Amino acid sequence: MPFRLLIPLGLVCVLLPLHHGAPGPDGTAPDPAHYRERVKAMFYHAYDSYLENAFPYDELRPLTCDGHDTWGSFSLTLIDALDTLLILGNTSEFQRVVEVLQDNVDFDIDVNASVFETNIRVVGGLLSAHLLSKKAGVEVEAGWPCSGPLLRMAEEAARKLLPAFQTPTGMPYGTVNLLHGVNPGETPVTCTAGIGTFIVEFATLSSLTGDPVFEDVARVALMRLWESRSDIGLSLIGDIDNAMRTFLNYYTVWKQFGGLPEFYNIPQGYTVEKREGYPLRPELIESAMYLYRATGDPTLLELGRDAVESIEKISKVECGFATIKDLRDHRLDNRMESFFLAETVKYLYLLFHPNNFIHNNGSTFDSVMTPHGECILGAGGYIFNTEAHPIDPAALHCCRRLKEEQWEVEDLVREFYSLKHSRSRAQRKTMSSGPWEPPAGPGTPSPPERHDQPREKQPAKQRTPLLSCPSQPFTSKLALLGQVFLDSS
Repeated sequence: MPFRLLIPLGLVCVLLPLHHGAPGPDGTAPDPAHYRERVKAMFYHAYDSYLENAFPYDELRPLTCDGHDTWGSFSLTLIDALDTLLILGNTSEFQRVVEVLQDNVDFDIDVNASVFETNIRVVGGLLSAHLLSKKAGVEVEAGWPCSGPLLRMAEEAARKLLPAFQTPTGMPYGTVNLLHGVNPGETPVTCTAGIGTFIVEFATLSSLTGDPVFEDVARVALMRLWESRSDIGLSLIGDIDNAMRTFLNYYTVWKQFGGLPEFYNIPQGYTVEKREGYPLRPELIESAMYLYRATGDPTLLELGRDAVESIEKISKVECGFATIKDLRDHRLDNRMESFFLAETVKYLYLLFHPNNFIHNNGSTFDSVMTPHGECILGAGGYIFNTEAHPIDPAALHCCRRLKEEQWEVEDLVREFYSLKHSRSRAQRKTMSSGPWEPPAGPGTPSPPERHDQPREKQPAKQRTPLLSCPSQPFTSKLALLGQVFLDSS
């Protein structure tokens, strides 16, 4: 049976240790500065060609130097490329495009759109650009990041997708008409990526707008997918050694053809009929970026070098970069998908730019005031959605409208200072009475005696703690924003 090399099944977040040493002995790795500039030139050749020949259409047709709509008529390439502009350092163009999108993009159109693609490219792209606006020098409105034009656009687009989630299982349909909702007779067939990845964009949207409907439908879809899982599971998460071995196998195929075919027959060592193309996908380059952050292996920079060289040699034409229709003879197809600028170029640039703000380790950050208090942004830990749009996880806590959460934080601060003042006494007690034992039952230890007056609306003793850190067994598999997911969940 043929083996599928590229299966973009959605977002998989792996937290990897960072390698702080040199990439290798002198002369063994490509010069990152040189290839950063090469990648930047690739971006602008493609981007300028889109603006000159294809805007306001979704995508560029590089062989005929014109444009066409593909996923819905959103000027999609412009949305997809927006955060890449900032990563490359072009704040002036970022600011200009923000104005252009506000004046030109309309979601009230009679178009059948892919729910998955619209979410990862449009909603994700707008959310990422919204959260990066201040860093890009955009004059943000009062209340940002809890309000703003790009956030309102993202919300409008996401609301157009909500009818797709009205299914018996809660798992969404694949397409929806942006004006009329789900078409009668819509097929229930979908893919795992079209179910599980909405939690990134929709939970972010709910956190920023205060409307829980987006996170609610995404969470239901994700849980229904989890309940339908096979016995295979994901035992590979965080396995860097096996990841590196697998990567090298893929790299061998890349060097065989100058790109990765959509399908590859391992026993025959060749492409599969009608799947010989390479649409300039980013997945192998994305893997190289993550693995290089984890290992510093110069082999990963070599893949980046080979990718730049082969894409420029095979795919570059007068009006951008063309999809490779057949890697056996390098025939081209008249399409440049928007993910080339959103993902492929971005991951290449970040591979060769270890000091980019996206790689921030928390040593720098921005402090902003919101209607709900002070908020820290830009400290790093960005989560890439499936289309490589970075989401700042700290922003999820900037716009909480639940007063109970603010009260709980205040309670924790008081508890911290109470414990600090009584530390020496607690230490003496521990030494005399034996080791400390955790309290029986779930939850957190009872806070020390309070000396302030309880709030009239909801006394502290009646409130369920929102910020708790229960002790978990080693079988816990994953924690996201403080929520621990167990085997039995």
